[in-house]
Amino acid sequence: MIRPILVSICACLLLAACNDDDEPKPPPVEDPDDNPVPRGATVPWDEYEAESGTSSGGATLEQTTSGPWLEGTLSGEASGRKAVTLHGPTDAVEWTSRVKANAVVVRYSVPDEKEAHLDVYVNGAKVGTLTVNSDFAWLYTGPNNTETHNALPRQQVDELPQNPSASDEGFGLKLPWNSAHHIYDEAHVLLATDGKETIKVGDVVKLVSPDASAALPVTIDFMDLELVPAPLSAPAGYVVVSQFTEAAVVQALQDAVAGGKPGIFLPPGDYVMSHVDPAKPKVYVPAGLTVQGAGMWYTRIVPPPTQEVGYNYEFGFRLSGDNITFQDFAIFGTWRNRTVRYNKAAADIGNWPWDSYDGIGRAFDRYMHNNAVFKRLWIERMIVGGWVEGGNNLLWEDCRFRNTIADGINLCNGTTNSRIVNCTARNNGDDAFAMWSAITWDKAPIPETPWVHQPEGPDQGNVIERCTAGLIWRAAGFAVYGGHDNVIKDSVVYDTLRYPGITVDNEFAPQHEFSGITTIQNMTVERCGGRMWWDDDGVQGDEAARRKYGAVWLFAANPYSPAAPYSFIRFQGIRMKDIDIIDPVYSGILVQTTQGQRIENTEFDGIRIVMEKSGEVGMTANDSHKAPPSPLSGKIATTGSITVKNSSITGSRANSGSLISKDDVSTGTFSFKDGGGNSWTGER
Repeated sequence: MIRPILVSICACLLLAACNDDDEPKPPPVEDPDDNPVPRGATVPWDEYEAESGTSSGGATLEQTTSGPWLEGTLSGEASGRKAVTLHGPTDAVEWTSRVKANAVVVRYSVPDEKEAHLDVYVNGAKVGTLTVNSDFAWLYTGPNNTETHNALPRQQVDELPQNPSASDEGFGLKLPWNSAHHIYDEAHVLLATDGKETIKVGDVVKLVSPDASAALPVTIDFMDLELVPAPLSAPAGYVVVSQFTEAAVVQALQDAVAGGKPGIFLPPGDYVMSHVDPAKPKVYVPAGLTVQGAGMWYTRIVPPPTQEVGYNYEFGFRLSGDNITFQDFAIFGTWRNRTVRYNKAAADIGNWPWDSYDGIGRAFDRYMHNNAVFKRLWIERMIVGGWVEGGNNLLWEDCRFRNTIADGINLCNGTTNSRIVNCTARNNGDDAFAMWSAITWDKAPIPETPWVHQPEGPDQGNVIERCTAGLIWRAAGFAVYGGHDNVIKDSVVYDTLRYPGITVDNEFAPQHEFSGITTIQNMTVERCGGRMWWDDDGVQGDEAARRKYGAVWLFAANPYSPAAPYSFIRFQGIRMKDIDIIDPVYSGILVQTTQGQRIENTEFDGIRIVMEKSGEVGMTANDSHKAPPSPLSGKIATTGSITVKNSSITGSRANSGSLISKDDVSTGTFSFKDGGGNSWTGER
């Protein structure tokens, strides 16, 4: 069954009228609600879930029939929470193709430190083979408790290397590595390079693993079929890169500037980014140039072989000025973890002992100037696809952010008037699509608070639209952290593993407040929420004690900015409209604040929560589990109010006791105000 990338929530109404009066009538006024805007990205592939195919031999269905979906389980991390496992060489799963295609992508899982193959058959004839291994999957966490949370920085607590020993001391702590996650990866094969189909409508496509066994099961989550066009040719006047090296790419950029050319063209092939100067791992692109590939299936930017340089190799692009374009190529990295390393030498002299990988592994990063364009890019196995540290009038369109260790793309540090359009993200290890009004640390120091540096302004005027995020294993599909007049709309998020599908939050200080209006509209949120592995309130690995994240989460945190002047940070002006929340893991919407914060001037309009296969409560406000600053202690009440109108909470799990709830400390401090038109009445 194909995943519905375009989601329409309204049924068509057929109206008929008859009138004996011959006088002409004015044309009917079109109601925009009769033509709903589709949700999610329009994509060139057709998706086939393994559980919707025909299994044979000893293939088995992986599914969770009760309880929460958990990390480290084949069903818990699978699309739709179901997958199919092949246990032997005669096991198979097959589908009847609905489209013409010449390329195959498979999401799979094999045990850690294992490798196998998947043969692709079309109508009984073998047409290709995929190598499937654990090289870029399987991460582990130490004890799920507050002690470990405090010992390891929050943003790195879950990113530790593959295959740890039972009591690994290499990170300064003796930890039992007992929580596996991120157990799926993807493989792909192009069956023809001339743009012609090798798979026709009605053909039977079958996957078989000749290596599968009881000791080496191969699990299939889904298959994508895509018709890839023939490679592009060099545009007129472009400098053609002559060799498949970083040095040749840099030389072509220099030649383009010297010759007044519009850009460079990268013919089909893998461009190996062996650095001319290891101290300068990024390629800087001059203003006004276009970096043009032959197509994302043909032109790839890659690191040197791991046999030569190992994993986690740093490379990527930065922008040197305005009006730069990147389009039609792929960037494939070899990042296996976003880890911290214990620095004993630093510890011996009393310094902070943890070295972090945060800040590298980004395909594109730093300040992006004005009018940059990023189109039809495929970014995979990097830490981050795009980390935009400011810029104006930027466009990211038709891009794929897959299997990144952290964010897909983050518009931060005062990015303005920019758009992310028709992009997809899946299997990401942090927010897939984010806007973060961060206060940076690399500007001129502020005398009164030297630990903070002068910030850029807040994010403003940005739009994320018609995007799809799925299978996010650590954070949210869509997130916004402060700023004003930013919009997320017409998009879909599904199957987050441990976190909300949508996050509205200001906990990452220092950052700018929510001012003006922040709009989240026309969204589908399916099977989202969960329990993050570090949120256990000090109880040693107690799953039941961890915070239950909602499918949508509003968190008003950090009431004050540490930057001068020491000022209050507001959380207000949030508008959520036409949101369908389907089968939340726990709550449809979770609202929380920290000590000294409150939620104001916030409205929900047309929130439809359906709790059929999962879900405990429609909307809830409760203690954030965030330790308040000394000398405060105890539970923290959620404070403020949200006006709710034209909304409903339905499904077999919905009843009078599961619509809206508040914990004991929030009962007198927070209210869901009744704006009318809801499936319930009265303030809650």
